[in-house]
Amino acid sequence: MSQPPRLPYGSPTTLSSISENFALHSSLESFITARTLAFQKAYPHLADARSPIRAKVLNRDVAILSSYHHVRQILCDDTIRSCLSSSQAYDELMAPFFPPPNLLLLDPPDHQVRKQIWLEKMSTLKSDIQPLIHCCVLVHFRNTPSGSLVDLYESMKSLSWRILLSIFLQREDNGNVDDAAEIEALHEDLLRGQFSLFPFSINTPFWRSPRSKGLQARQQLQSRLQSKVTRGKCPFAVGDPEDGRDIANHLLLFTSSLAAKALASLLMAVLLDLFLFDQAGTPLSTKLRSTGDPKQRSSYIQSMVSEVERLSPPVVGIMRRTTQDVVLRSEGDLAPPTLVPQGWDIWLYFLGAGRDHAAFGEAAESFVPGRYFDTHSPQQEGFAFGAGAKTCLGKGLIRTIAMAVVESCLGQAQTSESTNAPMIDLQGDGGELPVGVQGWLGWQPKVKPEDWARDMKQLPTQRPRKPVMVKIQHQLAA
Repeated sequence: MSQPPRLPYGSPTTLSSISENFALHSSLESFITARTLAFQKAYPHLADARSPIRAKVLNRDVAILSSYHHVRQILCDDTIRSCLSSSQAYDELMAPFFPPPNLLLLDPPDHQVRKQIWLEKMSTLKSDIQPLIHCCVLVHFRNTPSGSLVDLYESMKSLSWRILLSIFLQREDNGNVDDAAEIEALHEDLLRGQFSLFPFSINTPFWRSPRSKGLQARQQLQSRLQSKVTRGKCPFAVGDPEDGRDIANHLLLFTSSLAAKALASLLMAVLLDLFLFDQAGTPLSTKLRSTGDPKQRSSYIQSMVSEVERLSPPVVGIMRRTTQDVVLRSEGDLAPPTLVPQGWDIWLYFLGAGRDHAAFGEAAESFVPGRYFDTHSPQQEGFAFGAGAKTCLGKGLIRTIAMAVVESCLGQAQTSESTNAPMIDLQGDGGELPVGVQGWLGWQPKVKPEDWARDMKQLPTQRPRKPVMVKIQHQLAA
């Protein structure tokens, strides 16, 4: 006999929404895990490790989904997708800062039409993108003296800006671009305004709110980017003026601080795994450098990058808003279905879904670099780029960047500048990484929520709260 659907666990009040809002911003993992444990204690006979959780954020009802099964339903079930809206969910958070039309905010059927247009535009980048990325990496590390102790996240953020601006604004590898620093600074103002907990735009002679500064930064960026598009300083062919405006709008997304920080988060995790993860006493970098078969080496790097995406997605989740009541089935229909009423927001928590034991087995929380190496036994991927019709447009590009960065560090890049290019090694500063950071990387399973909250920032992208210092070493390639 079928069970009636029930609302997600929790009954927050309007008065509690302020505290819930700050708790959610402080640590999503701690917020969700605490409520899951409370659910298991209150309903032991229904206890499900990743039950939907109800929250009240900015006075809105939110259903937080962290099971692989539920997240995949939202992203891939066409019947459910027809009852959801991206644009309504992001109207307050994104639309004022990234004006439509853009792919992020579009719903079907307009989304499918415009995505096909942009898939064709992005395909023009593939022919010469890898040599450009290799050159960016070489220049970046040549500017970092061997033996230097650096904050790895800040280093990867600098590299990410260099790569993204080189790709999308045709920045020269030597950094000689007249307004790169200004573009980065304006994007930082935009991001601070977008994620400000003070959601009002106030502009007075004595004080301006972060939102007001962010909106002004967006206007200035749009003007600069439109000018670059008009002058041919972007890689996309421009048709009529409307096409030019569309390209400028999307360049605002592609070169955003959010994009640079997300890429930096991914590259940081990849390099920590590559150089500091101890697999049977041998770093992965040593194993890969000793692999004679280039195809095998490339396949293993791809597997490692996919595993990083699963465990450590830079953006921990996305939102949808229900336009009709939505009923979500449980895995195997073992628990009652979940009702998400019309008008609620749904937060898809990718970090939790990527570590769901029901989908990834006993080692779900552990870093297994060869998990995706055996193509004869295909594994489910995580959700770093979403899934289904709204899979991130940049999925292929970001994977190409990550692969090229690893190849460059290993001394395997083949470019006109790769002759005498040094191999790169990263060494720890002598201390262990904080427990929460090890949990983020999948080096230590079952990390407590308080450790996550103490050691990791999760919004707007994931990164350690305190600098992770590493020593950069240059070695001449054999």
